[in-house]
Amino acid sequence: MQKVQNAAARFVYGQKKWRGTTNLRKALHFLPVAERIEFKICVLVYKCVNGLAPGYLSDRIEKRRRKSMSLRKDDDHLLLETPRTKYKLSEKAFSICGPRFWNQLPRGLRSTESLDRFKRDLKTHLFGRVFT
Repeated sequence: MQKVQNAAARFVYGQKKWRGTTNLRKALHFLPVAERIEFKICVLVYKCVNGLAPGYLSDRIEKRRRKSMSLRKDDDHLLLETPRTKYKLSEKAFSICGPRFWNQLPRGLRSTESLDRFKRDLKTHLFGRVFT
């Protein structure tokens, strides 16, 4: 998929095949495919956390339980429980990678009130992480 996105960026700007695409994608505001996948997963998790997703998805996400010994990170009620896995392949499951991506987001982004604002701020966050 990344090759298709690179080819599309070259096509838009009329560039040759051997030309680098990082600056072209930056000018077009294209997130790389890996970050685009992360964006989609984070939006689904946002919907699950805020009751906007179907039940079959929301059932896969658990909020972090209170521990007997309180740590500073336990004060953040927006963190999710990240299940442990034995196999590398199972890390791609929504119930595993969704909470992992979600917990890596800044707290201010996780606590955004509106879905449209969350999408805009998330894309800005991911774009800044990739291109700066």
